[in-house]
Amino acid sequence: MNKQIDDTDMAILRALSRNARASYREVANEIKAAVGTVQHRIQKLEEKGILCGFQPVINYNRLGYDVDAIVALETPRESHEELDKVLKKNKNVKSIYRTTGDVDMFIRVQFKEPEDLYKFLMNDLNDKIIKRSKTYVVLDKWRSDTKLLE
Repeated sequence: MNKQIDDTDMAILRALSRNARASYREVANEIKAAVGTVQHRIQKLEEKGILCGFQPVINYNRLGYDVDAIVALETPRESHEELDKVLKKNKNVKSIYRTTGDVDMFIRVQFKEPEDLYKFLMNDLNDKIIKRSKTYVVLDKWRSDTKLLE
């Protein structure tokens, strides 16, 4: 186990990964600890950068964002900063991963319509900052998990 955390911290993280909206009291009851202990431990986990916030899990397909794609990008090294700025400004870019291997980056994007994806690929990912791209449209999502790894 990580030296920064102990079994109580792991129990708190497990409880929060199942229900991030649980109150300190609910977590304390679940892990059989004092409310003050849970509150203090959560604060320490946040200070250590282990617990990085509480976010809702949003089903974008239900909001009409039916086009989900993963784009592999090959870029000149000198354009990484410019590309980073372009990608971070676009609300449709959900994830950015710099990688090893044949490509420099993978991004995950979601759009309402296929033509919106096309415009993004043709306009935002222009030849000045992208050498090559390969787009994979997601047909079915089998698993997308935010639960705690153990």
